[in-house]
Amino acid sequence: MSDAPFYGVTTTHIYCRTGCASRRPLPRNVRFFTDVQSARDAGFRACKRCRPDEAPAIDERIVRVCRLLDAADDRLTLTQLGEAVGLSPAHLQRHFTRTIGISPHVYGKLARDERFERPRGGGKGKQIAYAIVASSLGRVLVAATPRGVCRVDIDERDAALEQRLREAFPSANFERSADRLESATSRIVAYLANEGPWPSLPLDVRATAFQLRVWEALRAIAPGKTMRYVELARAIGSPTAARAVARACARNPIALLIPCHRIVPARGGAGGYRWGAQRKEQLLEIERVS
Repeated sequence: MSDAPFYGVTTTHIYCRTGCASRRPLPRNVRFFTDVQSARDAGFRACKRCRPDEAPAIDERIVRVCRLLDAADDRLTLTQLGEAVGLSPAHLQRHFTRTIGISPHVYGKLARDERFERPRGGGKGKQIAYAIVASSLGRVLVAATPRGVCRVDIDERDAALEQRLREAFPSANFERSADRLESATSRIVAYLANEGPWPSLPLDVRATAFQLRVWEALRAIAPGKTMRYVELARAIGSPTAARAVARACARNPIALLIPCHRIVPARGGAGGYRWGAQRKEQLLEIERVS
């Protein structure tokens, strides 16, 4: 069995979570996928039994590892962490990285940096390319390092977008280059025009360890689905942290690609949005239609 978290059955065109209780298909009829969007792009629809298109709850063992790393003043080894939760070091490394989006080592460093309030450098030494394009939601800025997209911002004025980019990374080196960002911007514009799938692009974000947990859970919510803050808090294993989850959503620097617009208030309605309530309603409508 592959380590991939999802598999699709070619005879039924349904995809499931690995470990779904449904009848096991023949190996020759199985395709494996690393994420929900890949399965959707390949023409598979979600299983109604294991519901792979809904944000999954994080494995309690991974939550325990996060809490150990959050509390540790010194670096903990994979062996120490694995012994605490009953996983081998290799399995822990794979499972944690797949679930949280970064390795235990990087998560632990972020947690220690957060606790001791060490400066994060403001993008010092980073080379950031950016482009600004027109879309159905207004002007969209996409910025990226060689590792991935570091910012997606929306406004009506290019000058405001450029100013906020430079304020977010005051020590970085910038290059405006439509050619270098053409692939990312074209996918985003197509998505907003309801002419393409949700653009699952590699990211390079500065964040606290907790924010990373929230943002990775947001990326697990399928287009067309919504969750409430308390539901997302339960999904990351911190059921009492709904307010902290809301703050992490509000500080999201990457519109659309970290889809905080899919979080709605318990009282009903679309709720607030960093890029405007009207844009949030437009996004939700685009996803409902598609």
